[in-house]
Amino acid sequence: MIMKVKCKDKEVTHEVLAWNPPMSWVRETIELAGTTIGSVHFRKRSDGKLRKMSYRLHCSSPSVAKKPSGKTDRRTIDRLNDMMTVFDCNKVIYDKEGHKIGRGAYRTIPLERVTRICNKGVVYKIET
Repeated sequence: MIMKVKCKDKEVTHEVLAWNPPMSWVRETIELAGTTIGSVHFRKRSDGKLRKMSYRLHCSSPSVAKKPSGKTDRRTIDRLNDMMTVFDCNKVIYDKEGHKIGRGAYRTIPLERVTRICNKGVVYKIET
């Protein structure tokens, strides 16, 4: 990993470049955000398009989002499939009549397809 420091308008931004990191490192880097909002860029498994997502961890009871379905433990499923379930902060939720009622939904991130993570002022660029 290479650490670069850029100065731009008196703000210091840290940029970390990682080459082929293990999935455990990607998971830990995403978890560094804690309860703050972070962003992640990844390629979708279905069509390979780049998705940019603002995420948050440890959302215990969001107002409009439904909890992930399934009777089994979500963390176990995520670890077996190299995925991570996060709370997407930008997904707009509508009611049955089409009125906007809020934001937020649970989404999964494929860890092997992550290209960029940004949290707490540090940008992690992942190259393969």
